[in-house]
Formats: sequence, C-alpha cells, structure tokens
Amino acid sequence: MAEKKSVGHAYNVDFLNVVFAASSLFLFLSVIWMVWDDYDRDWKSTQRRFAQLEYQVTQAQLQQATRAVDRGKIQQLQAQQQESAKKVAANQQKVDELQRKVKDLDNQLYRATTDYQTAKATYDQDRYDYEASRNAKASNAEAKGKNVAEEERRVNELNLEMERLTAERTAVQKDLAQYTGEVAAVAKQITDLTAEEARLQKRLDVIAPSAVKDYFLNAPLLDFMAPTLKIQQVILPNVVDDVNFIRVPKMDRCRTCHLAIDRKGYEKYPQPFTTHPNLNVYLGSDSKHPLDQIGCTVCHEGMGQSVSFRDASHTPSGKDEKERETTKVKWEKEYDWEEPRHAAFLERLGSFARLIRLDKRGTGLSDRHGGIPDLETRMDDVRAVMDAAGAESAVVFGYFEGGPMSVLFAATYPERTRALVLFSTYAKVWNPELTQEEREAELEERVLAHWGDGSTVAIFAPDADDVLRSWWGARERLAGSPGAARNLITASWITDVTDVLPAVQAPTLVLYRGADPILAPEQAQFLAEQIPEASLVEVPGNSTFPWLDYCAAFSEA
Repeated sequence: MAEKKSVGHAYNVDFLNVVFAASSLFLFLSVIWMVWDDYDRDWKSTQRRFAQLEYQVTQAQLQQATRAVDRGKIQQLQAQQQESAKKVAANQQKVDELQRKVKDLDNQLYRATTDYQTAKATYDQDRYDYEASRNAKASNAEAKGKNVAEEERRVNELNLEMERLTAERTAVQKDLAQYTGEVAAVAKQITDLTAEEARLQKRLDVIAPSAVKDYFLNAPLLDFMAPTLKIQQVILPNVVDDVNFIRVPKMDRCRTCHLAIDRKGYEKYPQPFTTHPNLNVYLGSDSKHPLDQIGCTVCHEGMGQSVSFRDASHTPSGKDEKERETTKVKWEKEYDWEEPRHAAFLERLGSFARLIRLDKRGTGLSDRHGGIPDLETRMDDVRAVMDAAGAESAVVFGYFEGGPMSVLFAATYPERTRALVLFSTYAKVWNPELTQEEREAELEERVLAHWGDGSTVAIFAPDADDVLRSWWGARERLAGSPGAARNLITASWITDVTDVLPAVQAPTLVLYRGADPILAPEQAQFLAEQIPEASLVEVPGNSTFPWLDYCAAFSEA
C-alpha cells in the first residue's frame, strides 16, 4: 500500500483528518452549547412560567365571569328573542322586501357619495385655479369662472341627491326596525351581559398551550419568525438618560419578566408576576403615570436595558431567592447605597454623568489572587472595566489610595481620560519618620485588629456617628478580609507616582481639606504643582471621605 505522505508534501493526510474531525466536533458542540444557552436564558424560562400562570388565571377569571352572569335574565332574553323572531318570520315577505330596498339604497348612496366627492374635489381644484387666474388678470379667467360656476351647480345637485337617498334609506330602515328592531335590541342585551365571558373565552383560546406556538415558533434558529418568548420593552422619548454626556431616550425592559405589572388579577402572586400595588396611580392605563409613558426605572432605578436578575440591579425578595441568586450569579447586596450620605454623593454624580465604579482587585466581587497587586496591574483593571462598560473615555475620579492609580491611568491613557479629579490623595505616602517595623505595628494595632467592627472609620472621619460606624464595619466585612486589607495598605506604602505627574495631559482638578485627619495640605499642593496646569481647590470639612461634609462648594468645584 502506498504511503499517503509522498515526496514534496509537508503534511500527513491521516493526521490532518484527525485534526479536522476534532475541530469539527468541537465547533459542532460549541454551536449546540451556544444555541442551548440562548434557548435556556432566565427571562425565557420566566416567560414560560408566566404563560402557564396566565392560562390558569384566565381560566379562573372565566369561571368567575360565567358564574357572575344572570342565567335567569339570559333565559328570559332568549325567550323574548325567540318570540321576536317568530314575529319576524310571520312578516318575512315584508321584511325581505324592506331589506332589498335598504340594500338597493345602500348601493345608490355609495355611487352618489362617490360622484359627489369626485365632483367636489374637481371643483375645489378648478376654483383655486380660477381665483389665481383672476388675481393675475389672465385672459382666460372669465372662461374658467363660467366652468367653475357650472361645476358648483353640479356639486350642489349631487349633494341634494345624496341627502335624498340618505333620508329615503333612513325611512326604509325605520320601517324595517318595526319588524326586526326588537330582535336586535334583545341580542344586544344578551351580548352586553356576556361580554366579559366572551372576552375571556377569546383570550383563553389565544393563550391555550400549543405545540406549534410553544415549541416550534420558539425553537432555536426558528425563533426569528413570530416567537411568543421575546423581549418586552418600552422606549420613553420624554424621559432621557445621560450616557457619556449624550442624552438618549430611556429604555425599560422590565416587562420582559414583570409581565403582569400593569394587569389586574395577579395581586396575590409572587414576584416577578405580581401586579403593581397601586395601579390607579402608577402604571395602570387609566392612571396619571401609565407604563408606556413612565416605565419602571424612573422610580425603581436599576438597569432598564438588562434582562438578567443581577444586571438589572435587583434585590432578592426572600431567603430562597437570595440563596439561589447568590449561588447562581454571585449576587451581592449593593451595601454602599445603604448609607444615606454616601448614596446622596453617588446620586449627585450620577445625575449629570454615567457613573462607573469598580471593586479593586482582591475586594468586593473582584477575584482574589493573593499577594500584593502592583499599581500597573490595578491601573489596567480600570481600563478593563471601561472596556466592559463600553466607555471609550471618562472623567477619572480618585480619592485617597485610589488617587495614584487614577494619576497613572491618566498618564498612560491620555486618549481615554477626559479629565482627572483628585480628592484627599497623594503622589506617595509621606511618613518618613516611621520605620517599616513601626508601620506594620501601627497597621496591626489600628486597622487589622479592628477590621470589621467599624472603629477604623474614625481614622478617616473623627466625627463619625454610630450609624456611620455600624455601616463602615459591615462594609469592611463585605469588601474583603483583613489579609486583603493588609495587601492594599502595604501596596500603598511602596506607591510613588511622583515621576508620572508631569506626564498627565488631561485637565486636572485637585481637591483637599485643610483639616483632613490623614493627609497634609502640602500633599495636595505638591500634586497641583507637578501636574501641568492643574487647579487646586480647598473644600470645607474634616474628613478624608468626599461624601462626608458634602456641600455645594464641592459640586461647584
């Protein structure tokens, strides 16, 4: 048998066949996984559950509507309808004659109306042309005037004919109503009494389970036609979001999961299927704030464009949901918003710009890698977060130990730094009088030994109250372990961006407090001197935190 690898070939066909088969299998499995992942998205599962619930609720409503119908009244009306029908049958010849007359008059009236409308349109056009010619003193103005007068006479004749036929038809219909009017009136009463029952039955027929509707139309690769599972969204042109300084209409996709939020009848069911508790005021079609005009996130905040539990900024409604979402998507309570002063500061920033925050490496929801993260690595994390958020450029704001990282980012990525704002920060730590051993002892005694009990807040805010201490302690426990705190603080000791300051090109604002409990004013002055054309502004207060002692002077700066 001849070898498949012959002279002049640099490949082995058998090996390439194996590679091709393996790569084809991998691609096939990847496509299967991709399709299934899309088919099994959480919001689609939610809509499938709601479809079952809606069918059950509609069945119950139909049964209730059926019970509410006065069957005795219906039977009485049906008997009356039968008697009226007998009277019609007894005069059927006369009824048929009158119905033929009505039909003939309808046809004549249709032709007369069409003739009148055509003649009227021609008359309007020719009259305009005549008046223009007359004003221009054209030679043919007189002839056009005679033609318009004739057309006006014709229009009046056609209008009279149309009115005559209308009156004649009305008279014949009146005569016909003497025989059939009672039947129609009784039928309308029956329809009115059973209207809700008929509406619910029609709705039940529409939402009834169907293999074609539930499986075929929603099947992968076929769900582009007319799927029943789809994103539900409202776009609010009169309510806008500021996204990177561009005002865009607010988009809400909350109804993708909250499908019954504006519908009565689902009040007793749990989220996300419950009805809004105050439909008369909010979201109801007859309220002052209907869903299609006001949306949801204008009140409840969150990410209106998202359709996942975590990305939409939801909070679990119970213990079971909390455990499920914590395990599934690593949900974590946004604790920073629990402190009113801190929340007010964030809301102020978010009122005029898109606010993007990140958990520094080793803290919060960021991965724990151990060791001391260098400044370059942490600075590149900022770039990665901006990429993930779709932000081409941003105003970078850094305070305390986040300042050096912000400075390095602004110097490294000038094209992505629109401006730089520094608050209570430094180029390098200024305490040369302490040895390394003394620093570590102080760290252990003042910070690590009390990590999580809230007392360390006094280092940054001497006037901290009990509410702030309690919140700060919980925040420390959520942010990271004492070991993570040690890594970050130790990294700050060796941080020095002094040589980088002159390379910052972005407009820079340096804010400081003269009574800052940690940092001397000279450190802020040094930053402002070294960064080209930086502005230096002192703001009142005695805290290292920008969100304490927050005042108008801060926002004006």
